[in-house]
Amino acid sequence: MTKISAIITCFNVQEYIATAMQSILDCGFEDLELIVVDDCSTDRTRTVVDMVAANLPDGTNFVPIYFSKNTVGGVASAGNAGLEAATGDLVIFIDGDDWVIPHNLKEAVEINLQSGTDFTVCNCLEYWNDTGKFTQYPEGHYWENLPRQTTLGARRDTLLKMAPFPWRKIYRRAFLEKHAIRFPVGDFFFEDNPFHWDTTVRAETFDFFDKPTHVHRMARSGQTVSEKGTKFIKIFDHATIIREKLEQSGALEANRSLYLEWLFKHIIWCANHVPAGFLNEVFERGKNHVCPLAPDVFWHALAVSGFSATDVRRMAAIYLDERFEFFREF
Repeated sequence: MTKISAIITCFNVQEYIATAMQSILDCGFEDLELIVVDDCSTDRTRTVVDMVAANLPDGTNFVPIYFSKNTVGGVASAGNAGLEAATGDLVIFIDGDDWVIPHNLKEAVEINLQSGTDFTVCNCLEYWNDTGKFTQYPEGHYWENLPRQTTLGARRDTLLKMAPFPWRKIYRRAFLEKHAIRFPVGDFFFEDNPFHWDTTVRAETFDFFDKPTHVHRMARSGQTVSEKGTKFIKIFDHATIIREKLEQSGALEANRSLYLEWLFKHIIWCANHVPAGFLNEVFERGKNHVCPLAPDVFWHALAVSGFSATDVRRMAAIYLDERFEFFREF
């Protein structure tokens, strides 16, 4: 019998945590390890968790991990604590304000067990908390092209361009342990980027399941992505971590083009989201990452970026150290 470790990470989600827990219970896994990691919630999240856990079906092992103080860096520490506690053959992450679609997730798990791949990438839906509407996550063009991509390399390239969500993947725990893959812990933002790159580059096999297994709750009060501001600058820390991990694994040269595509896109993304007073820091941090590049490498990466004329000028200004020209584009 295959044991499933479902890791639910949560913080101040008293209205939603019962839905997350019940959705994984409704999958009907015969041997389920339900790990709930609470990052020191200040609301009634833990009370709700304990109430749901008091009536678990047979075959479910409940593992509560309650932090005594809140940690920095999103769900990194919570996710790692869940991984350290996990003993299952497969690992599934669930955000405490999200939920899974039971019949689709169970089908995806069965397919992974048959294929034996390091992980399975599943499709997902967005649920807009303010309107009650469901939408498809906007990466349909990647899914449409997958049938024509027959090599592992081509599919790996596509995956590195897709959203880095760890919660819409089914991981073999042995794969994660073999490579000691964990979330980077620090005062970060969107800590799943390095995890996504590390798992994708190191995997020898993975497959795709084009049905939504997870529903991601959007536009709720207190959600991390709604807290715009200087936190977006943390993406430069992720860029450093990703590059260093690629260097350590000897995979930088093979993935340099994709890494630069990711880097350039996120420099522009960061510049578009920080308060205007922090554009100078974006410029300086961007310089640290792109100026060491050889001219032919930088200009080729920019030429194939697909950027608008405005974004091309922005990136060129950073590389040429033309601060005024960079500011003028905003």
